[in-house]
Amino acid sequence: MPLNRTQIEALQHSIHTYSFPLDYYDHTLPKQQNPQVASSIQQLESIIQTQLRSTVPTDIEQGLGNIIYWGNATAGYRDSRFAKFNSLIGSFAPYASFNGLVSTGAPSLAALKRLGFPSYSNISFVSKILMFLNPQEYCVLDLQICKLKKQARPISRALDRLTLYPTSIPITQANEQVYDLWRSECRCISSTYYDGRYRVADVERGFFQLIKNDLAQAHSIYDDF
Repeated sequence: MPLNRTQIEALQHSIHTYSFPLDYYDHTLPKQQNPQVASSIQQLESIIQTQLRSTVPTDIEQGLGNIIYWGNATAGYRDSRFAKFNSLIGSFAPYASFNGLVSTGAPSLAALKRLGFPSYSNISFVSKILMFLNPQEYCVLDLQICKLKKQARPISRALDRLTLYPTSIPITQANEQVYDLWRSECRCISSTYYDGRYRVADVERGFFQLIKNDLAQAHSIYDDF
């Protein structure tokens, strides 16, 4: 059945009240002046996207590092993960293969994984690269979003077919298809209920926030859309 007004407004409210730390690391500043905090998720997107799309190796390193830094913002091990990444990533310079994928406009999860960058072996973080490169068409698929997965549902949804490990989402051919269907679902929700006002990443963030606040409501919206 289509979403009712209450469901439409609940997801829209969650899109607008999406709350996740906006921390990033500015390497031009002393360590004690970090983290910096973006004024909005859009500003954070702009900062990291500029770094990722640069042809300067240190910029790319910092963009990839900032995804690790931001994505682990609520984890107690963020600083150690970030330090480990920074200690390993330099050996992959000058990132010609990464630049080549970015220039195509549509790099895949599997192609990014094959580059072998530290901390980028599963969907949770590789999908973050895609999201920061193009939030209009890509979004995150992490363990929080996986809470939408159900064993039984009147109408099967993309995430129901996802193969999960206890602490990660492996990049497989089947899971990559699920990811593409998941972002198509987010696009469909935007076009059907919000006249396309929201990007794929915005709808995903709305679900992320709603899962935190009201999992039952999130399930009902994902069931019914």
